Amino acid sequence: MFNTYGWIKLGMNRKHLDPMDMEAEIKYDKLDVELDNKVKSRLQEIVNTNEIIRYDFFGMNNLDSFLSIQLSRNHFNKTLREFYKWVSKVSDGSHGVLYEINDEDENFNEDKPYKIWRLIGNEFEECEELIINEKFHKVDY
Repeated sequence: MFNTYGWIKLGMNRKHLDPMDMEAEIKYDKLDVELDNKVKSRLQEIVNTNEIIRYDFFGMNNLDSFLSIQLSRNHFNKTLREFYKWVSKVSDGSHGVLYEINDEDENFNEDKPYKIWRLIGNEFEECEELIINEKFHKVDY
């Protein structure tokens, strides 16, 4: 069994901008819209290759361009991991997490089954998962 799910807050990095520079703000708003369109197009490409994924792309209460995504298969599938890597290459201001559980992994530990991947700007890396794995032994999965 392989399950993977996560979220991404999409956007271009505005940290270096002067908040009073309206011209730059408009430029970055346009870049954010372009990024949203690239991501939606890439998601459609994934769906068109018969990958069964579930995703919601929405904005709410000043949280624009928020993506929630999941995939479930019988065996390991790198689709979402590759998608997150791709996002890290096309935007420098996105951030999010991706959880994976793969009971066929040679390093699988049923007491600590989750792997977590962190997307932050141009970086996508595996991290130690403590939040769920710490007490996973309490549930019957």
